[in-house]
Amino acid sequence: MLPLIVVEDLISAFKFWNEGIHEGMLYRNDFYVILHQFALTDRLEAYRRATQESNKGFKVCVTVSKTHYTVWVEMRSQLT
Repeated sequence: MLPLIVVEDLISAFKFWNEGIHEGMLYRNDFYVILHQFALTDRLEAYRRATQESNKGFKVCVTVSKTHYTVWVEMRSQLT
C-alpha cells in the first residue's frame, strides 16, 4: 500500500500521553502517530521514509504544509 499524501490543513492533530507526550492525528477515521518531520527541501527523504515504513506493512500518511513534510504511521502499528 502506498502512503497517503494529505494537505496538513485537512487533519485533526492532537497530543496524547503514552509514557510521555506524543503527537497524533486523525484522518479518515484512522489515528496516526508522528514518525518524523522534514523540511520542504527534504521532500525526497520524507517520501523515502514513508515508503520504507509502508513496505513494512504499516499504514502511512505524509502531511504537507507550507513549511514541512510530516510522516505519520498508523497508531496501532506503533503501540502494539
